Amino acid sequence: MSHSVKPRTTPKRRPTQADVAERAGVSTATVSHILSGRSDRKGTGNVRTRERVEQAMEELGYRPNWAGRALRRQRTGLIGALVSAPSNPWRENLVALAQEELARHGLDLVVFPDVRPGAGLDRVRDLLDRRVVDACFTVHLEDDDQPSHLSRSAIPVIAFAESGFDGVAKVRHGYADAAQEAALSLRARGVRRFVLARERTEGGGNRDTVFTAPVLSVLERDSAAAEVVQVDISYRIGADLTGMPWRMLSGARTEDPVVVMCHSDRLAIQVAAECDRRGIGLGRSVGVVGRGDLPEGARMPVSLSTLGGGGADYTAVFAALADASRTGAQIDEEWTFPWRFVERSSTSELLRE
Repeated sequence: MSHSVKPRTTPKRRPTQADVAERAGVSTATVSHILSGRSDRKGTGNVRTRERVEQAMEELGYRPNWAGRALRRQRTGLIGALVSAPSNPWRENLVALAQEELARHGLDLVVFPDVRPGAGLDRVRDLLDRRVVDACFTVHLEDDDQPSHLSRSAIPVIAFAESGFDGVAKVRHGYADAAQEAALSLRARGVRRFVLARERTEGGGNRDTVFTAPVLSVLERDSAAAEVVQVDISYRIGADLTGMPWRMLSGARTEDPVVVMCHSDRLAIQVAAECDRRGIGLGRSVGVVGRGDLPEGARMPVSLSTLGGGGADYTAVFAALADASRTGAQIDEEWTFPWRFVERSSTSELLRE
């Protein structure tokens, strides 16, 4: 009995940078510079050269060995974003902008979601110490109560935070000043009754240093004339508004209105919608103010008074982070983008003659 024997095949060799260089008609150094994002600095990355190299890579099916390159260069080409929970549209907008800006520098973004101050943030810090990314930034994290000690991180760090993170380069937005401006403006018009609606954090507390505390500092100066009710709202998929003082709001009059100042825009929008459902005079006897975590140009279901930044330009922030990711040097620069009280129809007509 005869058996047919299949001819042995030689495994197909993976293409190398040298193969790409030969097909594109350039040096291997040029290919390396283009892959590393350093081509413009080396003068070899003009548009036609880059196009030839990219076409050669596609034709050959070349895939860079990023892990090996990272080990050799001790750089990953990755930037980490440490983001808070829960999410909000302003934060998502910032992360998308960061991804776009960092891509201009040949860097990719990795998001670490739901990072919480304390043990959770410290676990992420351990990953940073192992240099899983070349640099990182935080968004909407506060670590006043449980410092994360990111100032001692092995990689450069920028914190988008109003407080905490001592020794870390910060990007501030002036939420506190804008919140105080809102309270002062409304008090000057004669509003004397306020509800401060805060989103309850895990564990029950809420040490809000950027919205609630600044508003209270204004209202407590005139404690005899101002009435303040504080409410903590549970927020999962939506807000549980059963704890709101609805009797107080439904009994408000145009000559003695109540203003609800909310810990977030998403909470403010739901409070405003519930006021409308209950037939409460939003913008006449009851006003609503949000914290300003929606992009200022975003469409809202109600014309909500909120805080706003007037189009902050973060290009320099992410350029500094990209440069530091290459050198490993800590960042000693800081940025401040002033915010203001943006008044719309949910409060603008209260106590106006």
